[in-house]
Amino acid sequence: MAATDLGLIGAILMIAVGVMTLYFVRNNKKLMWNQRLGAHIICWLFLAKGIGSAAASFLIADGVVFASEGYWQFTFSLLWLMDILFTAGMLGLCLVFPIPILRNKKHLKMAFTAIAGFTAYRIIIFMVGFGVTILELSGITYLICGIIWGTVYIRFRLAPIEKRNQSTENIALAAGLLLIFQLGHIWFSWPGLILRAEYFYNLDLMEGISHRSVEYFWQACYAFSIGLGMMLCAIEVKQLVNGRANQFTYAMITYFALGFIGYTILSSASDAFWWASGEQTLAQIWITLTSSMHFTILRPLIGMYVLLRFGLFDTSEEMKPKAKMMVIILIVIATSALLELVQAIVPMNEMLSAALLGIIVAFGIGWEERSFDNLVNAPSSMRDGVEDKWYPHIEIKESLFKGLDIGMALLVSAFLLIAYLQWQTNAIFELAVRRVNGEW
Repeated sequence: MAATDLGLIGAILMIAVGVMTLYFVRNNKKLMWNQRLGAHIICWLFLAKGIGSAAASFLIADGVVFASEGYWQFTFSLLWLMDILFTAGMLGLCLVFPIPILRNKKHLKMAFTAIAGFTAYRIIIFMVGFGVTILELSGITYLICGIIWGTVYIRFRLAPIEKRNQSTENIALAAGLLLIFQLGHIWFSWPGLILRAEYFYNLDLMEGISHRSVEYFWQACYAFSIGLGMMLCAIEVKQLVNGRANQFTYAMITYFALGFIGYTILSSASDAFWWASGEQTLAQIWITLTSSMHFTILRPLIGMYVLLRFGLFDTSEEMKPKAKMMVIILIVIATSALLELVQAIVPMNEMLSAALLGIIVAFGIGWEERSFDNLVNAPSSMRDGVEDKWYPHIEIKESLFKGLDIGMALLVSAFLLIAYLQWQTNAIFELAVRRVNGEW
């Protein structure tokens, strides 16, 4: 089983989540401004990452890189452009959800203008021939999102006893889950950083296209993320001892325990790139079960859980049947991804594979019927009993949300055009030649 199969299924799952949840989010006009804006951003994050993952899968499947012919330049360019869009979305999301860092409309305009400017700046640098360089600040999202969500998590998770309530717990849980969404794959590598393992430090981010300074800055952001994760894991272990464990507690302990186990497997490997998963070596099988599973299955499920658990899309009696249908469709796709992961380790014939798929889907649908209502009916408030200062009122017109969706759709279309032009003009190939010749 090749990494491309896993990546494509993960891409389908993320795109499906993005399209379906956007439909429900657009119909939920009762949310606070920051929740509604955050929900729209999450939907477009899935779409951007899904398209980028599909491009990465085709790039790996092509197997022809740094040649003057072939469509690899299109997929490479599209992959990086979608990563730029994903970065912009993550920066916007951490500023408004679960706690809005922006205090008034002026702050909102300044922040999103700065994000738009930074995004345009990165696109221009990439297009004019600089390649993937330190000027793009690749990995900056790990640093900024980690600081903001980490601070929110600590502030509300460790709130004084007299100020603790369901809302503070929900805020801390949402911040923690979003940290896993963004940083979870990095936490698998924490022993590699501390013990100076080659699989952590041997990094060529874009296989010859990126400058060495990019790898240095990227790894610096990884190191920060691991340090933050270790601190959060220590907090959650203490909460577990104190009897205050929640979903985030078990997730953190699991990620770091798997990272420790993974060191014994990967310590002799020269690298641990998730895009090389699927090969029949112990190291690559382990990567398939950790990093690849995080990207293909866990990220979409975490995003769906956040949207459902905290009431970010419409689950009224009228919309609930449609929401259940959406969950069933996603269960089928996620089940296929899980089965692909199993097949990457234990090859099986088509008949056995089909039988297992039917059993797992039936189990998943049965679980959905019991768990869906519990999830959407769980206490989702983030404002009850919380001081008003945490939620400033900002009036946002309905036209802004419609404009956001239209603008994002146009931007994705523009990225497809840019990637096509770079392919047709051999722009990426020329960058690779310049890099090999030591011109930059």
